Amino acid sequence: MPKILYLICGLLLTVGCQSFNDSQVYNRQLQKWRGQSASELYADWGTPQQTVPLSDDSVMVSYYRAENDSSDNEFAPFDSDIYYNALTLPYYGIAPEPPLFYCETSFVIKDGIIVDYTFTGNDCD
Repeated sequence: MPKILYLICGLLLTVGCQSFNDSQVYNRQLQKWRGQSASELYADWGTPQQTVPLSDDSVMVSYYRAENDSSDNEFAPFDSDIYYNALTLPYYGIAPEPPLFYCETSFVIKDGIIVDYTFTGNDCD
């Protein structure tokens, strides 16, 4: 059980890169999954990208979405990063990588029932 708590706490600490309102809305959407069966989750979300066994009767499944455009077009990724122009390099005809918007959502499933969830990213909605 302590492993689960440490893992969930670690994932929750990384949620700080989202705006508070967006994360509240997404959190409310995910709350509805508590108590639902894993088969309902798989039917709606598809096959998870990652499955991590937590104990004999519980597992954490994760879904990851990454795109070059924000799903809500409301903010730029990493907009709180500090840029110092003296350190930028010319790209010599090679276009720079576009910004990446992502969201990772994980569910803890115990005995086939969703008991908890967590999410992290700059484009969870």
